[in-house]
Amino acid sequence: MTRQETATFLRQYAVLLELLGEDSFRARAFDNAARSLEAQSDSLESLIAGDRLVTIQGIGKGVAAAITEISTRGTFADLDRAREQVPPGVLELLRVEGLGPKKAQTLWRQASITSLAALEIALEAGVVATLPGFGTKTAEKLRSGLAFIKSVSGRHWRHHAERTAQACREAIENIAGVDEVFFGGSYLRGLETVGDLDIVVIAQFDRHEDIRQSILRLPGLTWEETGRLLKGWTASRFPIELSVVSPRDAVIRKLLVTGSHEHVQALRVVAEKRGYDLERIEAASEEDLYARLGLEYVPPPLRESAKTVMSAGSKVFSDPVKASDIRGILHCHTTYSDGHHTLRELAEAASGRGYEYLGIADHSQSAAYARGLTPERVREQWREIDELNRELAPFRILKGTEVDVLADGSLDFADELLAGFDFVVASVHSGFNMTEAEATRRICNALANPQVDILGHPTGRLLLERNGYPVNHEEVLQCAARNGKAVELNCNPHRLDLDWRWLSRCEELGVPVPLCPDAHHVDGLWDIRFGIEVAAKGPLTAMNCLSVWDVNRFVSWCKDHE
Repeated sequence: MTRQETATFLRQYAVLLELLGEDSFRARAFDNAARSLEAQSDSLESLIAGDRLVTIQGIGKGVAAAITEISTRGTFADLDRAREQVPPGVLELLRVEGLGPKKAQTLWRQASITSLAALEIALEAGVVATLPGFGTKTAEKLRSGLAFIKSVSGRHWRHHAERTAQACREAIENIAGVDEVFFGGSYLRGLETVGDLDIVVIAQFDRHEDIRQSILRLPGLTWEETGRLLKGWTASRFPIELSVVSPRDAVIRKLLVTGSHEHVQALRVVAEKRGYDLERIEAASEEDLYARLGLEYVPPPLRESAKTVMSAGSKVFSDPVKASDIRGILHCHTTYSDGHHTLRELAEAASGRGYEYLGIADHSQSAAYARGLTPERVREQWREIDELNRELAPFRILKGTEVDVLADGSLDFADELLAGFDFVVASVHSGFNMTEAEATRRICNALANPQVDILGHPTGRLLLERNGYPVNHEEVLQCAARNGKAVELNCNPHRLDLDWRWLSRCEELGVPVPLCPDAHHVDGLWDIRFGIEVAAKGPLTAMNCLSVWDVNRFVSWCKDHE
């Protein structure tokens, strides 16, 4: 059991308490404890073994006992009792944007709505709009939220896919006779969300049946189909498709499970024209296979469509930025605002991983929900940064801010204060109910401010949770180009915003793209890997990635706008 998985149980208990209308103080305590647990850098096992849970701020003896119980049996008694009192579908209602525990409680208690299907029926019948605290506008918003949930049904966040893949790899690699475990599909292609895990297990033919039987017996996996292709899911309901193949069939099987349907169909057409059956071509590698078809080799992240299927020599695909290219990490939050770790803790973690600089970007004063900094606290933070820079040199902490873009496109800090930062990230955090024209105008007004350097998470989307506000991407990127500004690819796996489909346009316009983890704790610094994976789909090249610049070049570039 990981810290993140345990925090999910704590958070669920807090929500159940709210749904039941019970002790709100206890609900907040468990919710706060979940955030504190997620922010720890040590494993759950080491925290429990060292009796250190109660030393974590926000975790008392009662919560610590619950965490220990979760680690041993995957739940805890109070959570079980709460679950028994709330129909399972009520928790599903909370996936709908605009539905918090109080409104979900009203739907359940007053209208017997206990599932997404029941909510849809009630919305169509006009029942929801008549309930206290709802109304026509709220009902319309819920209808839109339901439509969004349908559109992302069956998708999963990349970090959940990564966690599942690691667990599956460790379990399968331990089976005697397994030579290689390969993960393909949308996971390998680097899509921002993943449908299922396509796993290819490679082994000598005489070991296949034993390996299949061992896989079928692995704990935590449930199988619904056990033919040549095993189909099932993990204990966390992550779907899996798995095949066991011989080394001679591995290349073609990897190709088939990695490319999108459209890309593979295009390869089939080319193969047929050349007199081949695509699935029977023997090749030493995927590069060899594309070459035998007379095609340019297509890296996995670019196998999203048929458009990249090209004759050999007609195009050279650019190399994407690599983790080893990154020299600094920008856009991180500390305990000055809503982060879980101090300046020193973040800086020492980044320095320890070999990065040359760290750009702090705590929230500005309007973000009261995130303990946004007043000008006085900004200057206090600057003084601490100066002290740490003297101590940690040559590693450097950059003074930055994530300043709120207000409704008219003006900024949450005065220009005089903004001029004192090394860099400024401008982000929209409120007033999402805008038309495309309004949102585009608001963002472009901010980009025109000489103090702004980087546009943060340009659509404000939260993957699988809500669509972002509508923006005219072309207009925003052209505005960024005119004003010499950058647009971040926010690497938080819940965002991955800027959408990778606009990365090539950024390169065409000369708009640099930093990879920003938007870290709120030490582990969040390493979310940059998700941005690197998705950026390969552009691809985003090192030449156009601001994060590969050395600190002096970056700071000088920021000053050039002023």
